[in-house]
Amino acid sequence: MSSQPLNLVERAAERLRQTRSLDTSAAHLLDIEKTGGVAVPDQPDPIAPVFDAPMRSTPAIDTAVLERAGMIDWSKGRSRVSEEFRIIQSHIMRTAFAPESTGQGLANLVMVTSARPGEGKSFASLNLALSIARQRDHAVLLVDTDSKDESFGRSLGLVDTPGLLDLALDPRLNADDLITPTGFEKLSILPIGTKPEASAELFATRQMTRLIKDLARRYADRVVILDAAPCLSSSDPSTLAPIVGQIVLVVEAERTQRAELESALDLIQSCPTISLLLNKVQVTTSHTFGAYASSYTSS
Repeated sequence: MSSQPLNLVERAAERLRQTRSLDTSAAHLLDIEKTGGVAVPDQPDPIAPVFDAPMRSTPAIDTAVLERAGMIDWSKGRSRVSEEFRIIQSHIMRTAFAPESTGQGLANLVMVTSARPGEGKSFASLNLALSIARQRDHAVLLVDTDSKDESFGRSLGLVDTPGLLDLALDPRLNADDLITPTGFEKLSILPIGTKPEASAELFATRQMTRLIKDLARRYADRVVILDAAPCLSSSDPSTLAPIVGQIVLVVEAERTQRAELESALDLIQSCPTISLLLNKVQVTTSHTFGAYASSYTSS
């Protein structure tokens, strides 16, 4: 792994500590190994049919579709990538269900974003949601809040599927009816919806922020992960930052510039807890985290 991008994240973490009264967990540094040949699509993952109200009778998204969308191979057990995501998951869960509040934001409401497009935020959103769901202690609702054409919802086959924007436009709709299950019992997805052209205006309204807060309260026993647009491409992350309890800011190794990262942090600083996730790290040695994977999985 190159030292330059890591130093960039360390400088950003130090900036967080100096400008805000956060503990070191707010500058949580994690390396995620770049998976060969896996594109970084923008897409969320659905939460299982665990809601009391009846859900829409759409078929569950199977694992093959999730794999094409960027899901890592969890069957390999303790691989480097899966172990890294388990560390991130532990950090998120400690905050999401802590006895004390983390601030004005809802602790179980987590936003994943980046400074620029293409840094891997949707890859991180999907696999973070899967890591939590596979533990089976809590369900996860992955919500697509990025309206761009290449959103992760499209890669999951959820084109023209009613979702978040439709809920904001029509209060008569029931969220339970719009949530799509997946092949994982504890994971479900709420698509962006059928009105992407209205997203710019809707995300700037109090109606949308109230809706997202209501989703987090309604499903308070689970983690609600928002796959959001990049901070420097859309005003949505800065609008959502005050209401979420946690933000995971994905930083692409050897590409994201210091000024870009600092600008992104300025836009989302109203969130009480921000973690930095270093993505696409080039691993140059076999003696890395997760090297004992074969020992754990062979028994």
